[in-house]
Amino acid sequence: MNFEYMVKELYFRKRRTLTAIFSLALGICILITINALSSAYTEAARMPLKEIGADITVQRAGNVPENLVGPVFACSAVTIKSDEIKQIRHLQGIQGFGQALLLWVFDADRFTIVLGIDPENPVGPGILRTQMTQGIFLEKGKNQALAEVSYAKNYNIQTGDNVTVGGNTYQISGIVDASKATKIAVANIYLDMDDAQKMAKESKQVQNVSPFESEDANLLFIKANPKQIDALARSIKDIIGEKASITTPASFLKHLGSLFSLSDKFSLATSLMALVITVLIVLKTMAGNLAERANEIGILKAVGWSNKNVVSQLLGESTLQCLAGGILGLIFALIAAFLLGHMQVNIPIPWEMSPTPHFLPGGGDPVFKTLQLPVTISWRLAAFSIILSTAIGAATGGLLSRHIARIKPSEVLKNE
Repeated sequence: MNFEYMVKELYFRKRRTLTAIFSLALGICILITINALSSAYTEAARMPLKEIGADITVQRAGNVPENLVGPVFACSAVTIKSDEIKQIRHLQGIQGFGQALLLWVFDADRFTIVLGIDPENPVGPGILRTQMTQGIFLEKGKNQALAEVSYAKNYNIQTGDNVTVGGNTYQISGIVDASKATKIAVANIYLDMDDAQKMAKESKQVQNVSPFESEDANLLFIKANPKQIDALARSIKDIIGEKASITTPASFLKHLGSLFSLSDKFSLATSLMALVITVLIVLKTMAGNLAERANEIGILKAVGWSNKNVVSQLLGESTLQCLAGGILGLIFALIAAFLLGHMQVNIPIPWEMSPTPHFLPGGGDPVFKTLQLPVTISWRLAAFSIILSTAIGAATGGLLSRHIARIKPSEVLKNE
């Protein structure tokens, strides 16, 4: 293989060379960009749960409270019994487990969404520890409460103040900005789990709708092995029953639309289509190049080049062209990923995951988690694309080798 001759030939036939390179670059760019977008939407769908330290949330739907007085359950989150919680905790694939208790409290002077949390557990709302704006986070056994920043502003609540919720008084230990962390299970007042469980157990409205004991909960947060999320969701459904409301990253992907819920299949189909079209264009271009060079190949054979020498020379040319096309396609894809990375995506949060009464102002308004689309190109995808483009060059060169072997110097030179 004569490398200098190879480069000169590619330069001499600039039009065909550039056609092959840019055709392949376009196909590789589409392949990389589509797959990067698919991964970006999959990662975006994980964010609402990731921000609360979980991969799965579990609730149970129930009946609407008859009387909205004192502490009540939202109809989307009623009692999950302690024995059910124990069964779920022992499922294979669970790497972390948290629980919470969501209550609506209708006091005479105000409405409050209360969330009982385990302040020491990083799985679930305990992750709000990183979003404190004033004071300190909850400490177990201290009869404390956290106030959400907008609620504190509306009612002029400061750190150190006492607030009465559901007939119980708590001291505000700190102010937390929950909007910066997550849109799931957002509350006005955050209590220690034990205090919330006591409030729920003593509420007649809670007991009338869904009997509740001191070790029960109504929200579960699970950190799981990514490969076992779907299997865990099915197992949890079997334990909780038909009224189970189980949310996984796939749930958010569906809320983004049917196109994105099928993102893996869509990206695969689009990538294959782009590659097939690209290979056909490259093959046609190189076949045309071979037809133009029939005389040249005949002369090379006449002066002693073997079929093997000619094949290796043309194979090197096609491989070099496709390698250049792959690198150029990767550069185009990096530019596209940079531009797409400035897009914002709004992920709808189902009402059931952060319920507020519909009859209150803004109670039925849709809630969205807004974030920039995390479009990145992994080194594996980049390496695969370069290897693939080189393989296309080798394959097309190999397919054309049969035609090269049929070229006879006598037939070519007799017309000269």
